[in-house]
Parts: sequence; C-alpha cells; structure tokens
Amino acid sequence: MPLAGFEDMPILRTLLFETARRVASDPELRARAIELTRREVLPRVRVAARAAGEEVARRKARLDQDWQAARDEAGQDATRSEVAGRLVRRKFKPERS
Repeated sequence: MPLAGFEDMPILRTLLFETARRVASDPELRARAIELTRREVLPRVRVAARAAGEEVARRKARLDQDWQAARDEAGQDATRSEVAGRLVRRKFKPERS
C-alpha cells in the first residue's frame, strides 16, 4: 500500500517505516503511546464525536422540516419521487443574480 506523498521519495518512506517498526517493538514507547492516547487523544475524539452527532441531528431535523414542506407543497397524491424532486429543487435551485 503506497504511502500518500512518499511515492517519489523511497528513502523517506524506508526511514519512516523503519522508525515505525522500532517504535512498535519498544515496549516502553508502546506504553507511552497507549497512555498518551488514553489521556490526550480519546477525550478529544469523544468531544469531536459528540459535536458531530449533534450536528448530524440538527441537519436531520432541518431535512425533515424541508421534506415536510416539500410534501405539503406537492399535495397528498404526490409520490415520494415527486416530493424528492421538489425537495431537491428547493435545496439546490440556482440563485438568480
């Protein structure tokens, strides 16, 4: 698997992988990496995941509102395809200058 950005630099790629192998084989460095991950990385990941979940919930609520508005506009006899078409036109209609 090529490492992005290092295709034309085989010496750097070799040095990078050799360093990674050495770190992986050193129990003290592995323990420090695990501790750092638990102390620094995981809390940040949890905060970012929570924020992303909240953003997804907000966007879903907005999309639900837009879907309902498109459904109301289309009428009771409209198919899902027709409602979806109206929704797409509402969301992505070109702005006029």
